[in-house]
Amino acid sequence: MAALAAAVAGIVGALPPAFVAVIAVALGGLSADTGPDPWTYLLILAPVLQICAALWLLARRGWLPLVLAVLPVALLTAGVVWAASSTEDAGGPGWALLMLVLPVLAAVLAATPRVRRWIAGRPPRERARRVSAAPS
Repeated sequence: MAALAAAVAGIVGALPPAFVAVIAVALGGLSADTGPDPWTYLLILAPVLQICAALWLLARRGWLPLVLAVLPVALLTAGVVWAASSTEDAGGPGWALLMLVLPVLAAVLAATPRVRRWIAGRPPRERARRVSAAPS
């Protein structure tokens, strides 16, 4: 149950960064006047990486990718806070905190011993089972 909650939090937590990425791309963020801005590819990569890591967890392949997928989202959030603080009408840090709540929750849930045991107890692959059951 904790693994399912971690995966759902990881997938839903990717929506705010994906929204920021869509807005940045729609406003022409991938290409500046002097050429492409390479840092903006992180905007697109962060939510995709987080969704892939949540699906990897659901497939019982590993918990660590979901924990590590929080790092790009944290970098993205830090960039959003830094950019917002440089404007006069920045408002509060509420949106940035909302961007971090679910990914951090997903990482914490994925790192619990219960989820790690669930992943470690996955059934072996069918092919490996057939090979080991073959008579010698």
